Amino acid sequence: MTLLEPITTTHNASPEERGLVLGAIYNQVLERQPYKFERRQLAELEKGFLKGKIGIRHFLKSVAVSPVYLQAFYENSSNVKFIENAFKHFLGRSPHNEAEIREYDNMLVHEGVGAMVSALIDSEEYRKEFGAFTVPYWHQSNQYESPNDYLENRLLSREHAGDRGWAIPTLYWHELHLDCTGGKCRPTLKPSPRLR
Repeated sequence: MTLLEPITTTHNASPEERGLVLGAIYNQVLERQPYKFERRQLAELEKGFLKGKIGIRHFLKSVAVSPVYLQAFYENSSNVKFIENAFKHFLGRSPHNEAEIREYDNMLVHEGVGAMVSALIDSEEYRKEFGAFTVPYWHQSNQYESPNDYLENRLLSREHAGDRGWAIPTLYWHELHLDCTGGKCRPTLKPSPRLR
């Protein structure tokens, strides 16, 4: 359940208001609310957020390296699919192209998940789109880098975690003539007409 509109908070928000924002963060980042056992794992982090000791960006960075997020999106996923999901969760879009995936894959391999996600959240793009008080959400761009960028964003915006598998990001499975609908990839009968 990816967010489609901005949810904001303020520096002086009440714990109740922050609780609503917390729910929105989970919808964006986990694509659901945490299960009870996951909530226990995140209890200290939630407590800090609800008391206003940490903000949205700090909370996002901490959730990204938590066992809850890593088990859901990293441990059973290929690196490139993980990167695609991280873009969706923290920047509200799909990667623009292969070069961007390679850049973040290199960072993921050499510096780890925390460094890669921090690079997304500390990016100029993140600051311009969401600032300090807005939960990242899926947003339409006025300009896409290519027709594929437009199509990949449309596909990823409709994808719920795992719907189209954990190995091949949408950027590649069309090029490989695979249909990964339903989470299992199989060859398509005819090549994709999409341009690269």
